[in-house]
Amino acid sequence: MHDRFSPTNQVMVNGHAITISAPSDRAIVERVCAFIDRKIAENDWSPYSTKEAALRSWAKPEGIRKAVLKAKGLI
Repeated sequence: MHDRFSPTNQVMVNGHAITISAPSDRAIVERVCAFIDRKIAENDWSPYSTKEAALRSWAKPEGIRKAVLKAKGLI
């Protein structure tokens, strides 16, 4: 039986468990984390004019990106 709450189906980000549906989603979570960390470090929100505008846009669809933003305390 498939347990969606098993540790192998979760990725930890800032102490928050993000549930993933496929093993390949782990790489997507890592890539999204790196992207957001780089944007924050460089204070580069292009193509958006502000951090707030970027976060609003990135948080619109449900999914991994929104889960990472929540885990990082950005939304």
